[in-house]
Amino acid sequence: MTRAGVRVGISAGVALTRAMPGADAERGPPSLSSLSRGPWATFIWGDSRAVTNRVLYGMVCANDSSPFWLDIRGSTDVPSEPGPVELGWIPPDRLFLTGEPEEARPQKAVGNQALSTLVRGDEPAQVLAHISDFLRLPPIAQEIVSRLNRTETCHVVAIANGDRVRRDYPTTVEGVRHVIEPFLAAPILPFFSATSPPGAGRWAFDFVFEVRAKDLAHWRKGFLVPEKVPSDVEFTVGRPIQLGSIPQLTRAFRDA
Repeated sequence: MTRAGVRVGISAGVALTRAMPGADAERGPPSLSSLSRGPWATFIWGDSRAVTNRVLYGMVCANDSSPFWLDIRGSTDVPSEPGPVELGWIPPDRLFLTGEPEEARPQKAVGNQALSTLVRGDEPAQVLAHISDFLRLPPIAQEIVSRLNRTETCHVVAIANGDRVRRDYPTTVEGVRHVIEPFLAAPILPFFSATSPPGAGRWAFDFVFEVRAKDLAHWRKGFLVPEKVPSDVEFTVGRPIQLGSIPQLTRAFRDA
């Protein structure tokens, strides 16, 4: 199914499970570095938090040699299997941790009257919308966007464990897009991860992938299943790609 320049699966079930892996084996798996070919936002989800976050790490490293990482967690969230943060793979100056998930909650919307005290009265509506979206981000996300906005390079940011604040965010495509836009405007390419089940808001992202894997011990037999992709990339919606066949993921599972 094609819609607005993207290819999407009809559902996370029928349209995806009928596709057979290995149909494009002769040309190899698509390159993960193609995820930064345009001003795109990526969302990945799966049952195993450990495997999903390793795939997230592989994706961001394939698109930025020094990605930033925001990890949403609380004081009682102890991972059952080590991830990029626990293994020390994220440099301290590029790592942002929440003390509790509440620190990653969105802030209240800012009204036009309040915005008038921050910007000129003749600013275009689009500029006001960008500022409003930015101000609704949690302070920790604002810090990341503000820091990277001072550079001329387009950076990549991973936002891990978004499911821990899912109930605090919009559930519609339009609402989720307001969360994505401040990053893309910076410009920053955001990569979000979450455990299942995902909501309909995931269709706001340009790329959506399901990670099908039991645990770290069986990651090579797992699959990366594209659910939504832009129309001009190598990925095919519903065609599973075996994780063990993707060279750019080797670094993310080097200790598994």
